[in-house]
Amino acid sequence: MSTILLMKKPAKKITPQQEGLLIKIFLAFVLAAVLWVVFSPGAGLLLLKGQHSDLEQLEKEITELELENHDLQAEIDRLQTDPVYLEEVARKEYGLLKKNERVYDFSKNNKPKKE
Repeated sequence: MSTILLMKKPAKKITPQQEGLLIKIFLAFVLAAVLWVVFSPGAGLLLLKGQHSDLEQLEKEITELELENHDLQAEIDRLQTDPVYLEEVARKEYGLLKKNERVYDFSKNNKPKKE
């Protein structure tokens, strides 16, 4: 059997100029990576911030709609259970009258037109 000795080549030492160049390349790579994380299309921090803002707006809108929903449900319940209130709404909003009742409108806006 023959033995082959593999000798390790001595490592070359880098010069200070090469070391400075490697540092600059590394820093450029790190800067590019940071910029990519911040500005990358479809996944950057700016997009995340915008989505967070949209989420806050939607949560505010949900809260407002829930309050409006609660008020409308209270109105429905009142219309179904309070006949006096139902009559008041029917008279004011729909102009309904009781039997044998008449409405006289004396407002100045309803003058007949002269031709």
